[in-house]
Order: sequence, then structure tokens, then C-alpha cells
Amino acid sequence: MTTTILPLWPHILFAILEPLSLIGGWLLPILDLNSFITDQIPQLVATHSTIHPTSVALAYQLANLYGLLCILGLAIVYSTTEPIVLRNYFIALAVADVGHIYVTYLAMGWATFKDVGAWNVLTWGNVGVTTFLLMNRILYLGGVFGVARASSAPSIWVDHSKASVAVKKRA
Repeated sequence: MTTTILPLWPHILFAILEPLSLIGGWLLPILDLNSFITDQIPQLVATHSTIHPTSVALAYQLANLYGLLCILGLAIVYSTTEPIVLRNYFIALAVADVGHIYVTYLAMGWATFKDVGAWNVLTWGNVGVTTFLLMNRILYLGGVFGVARASSAPSIWVDHSKASVAVKKRA
């Protein structure tokens, strides 16, 4: 069985559930572009039925980024044998989580943002799930779930036992 150096809960969350949610974020605009665009802000009534080509481009670019995050996340959590790599990765994601929540807030405005009962599925993903992931990243970084175990075993992606690195001394 392929595993990570993460403790059990962070492994389940960041190596299984989060990549699955990113696949969902990648697929949604492909399967239902109009809803993906128009549902970004709950309770917003579209003033016209055509979606601007810029919105289409941005939706597909966002989908592409979700796909990229999924691939990078899987590569990092399943290939690293170094706890510091995971720490730095989770710090970077936590910063991005704060940015994601903030720009969603800016687009929604305070009144819609605080009206949690009126949130739609996309808002729950953009704010609710992202906040849940952020809190779990912070708890992991704080050691609440245990620490990543350093591994001397070779990665599933690169056979480190056959790799060699030449280091030149500086004069």
C-alpha cells in the first residue's frame, strides 16, 4: 500500500480527501460551466443569459489550477521523505487558503458572506471547506495530530538509492 509520512488524520485529509475535492473543482466547470460561473456568488441574479468570454476563460483557468493543485499535492505528500517539505507545503497552502477565503469575501460582500444559511454548494466549497482545511493545516503545523515521520525508505516516485548528487566546493 502506498502511504505518506503523515500521521493518520492528516494523511486521510490531505492525501485522499483534499485531492478528491480538487478533482471536483477541476470537473465542475467542464461538466456545467454556466452554473460554475453564475453560482460563485449565492443569491446573485444574472442580469443577462450570456456569459462573457472572459468569465469562461477564467473559469477554465481556475479549473486548470485545481487540477494542478491536485497533481502537485499528490506528488508532494506521496513522494517526500522529508517532514520539512510537508511543513513548507502546508504553510504555502495555508497562505493560499487565507487568500482564497478573502477574495471570495471581497466578491460576495459582507452581507452575503455572513449569511451562511444562504450559501450554495460553491460557497461552502470556497469558504467552508477551505476554512476547514486551513484550520486542519494550522493544527497539523502546531503538532496537534502528531508529526510526520522521517523516512529513509526510497520514495515511490524516485529511487533515491541510485541517485547521486555532485557538490562543488566554492572557493
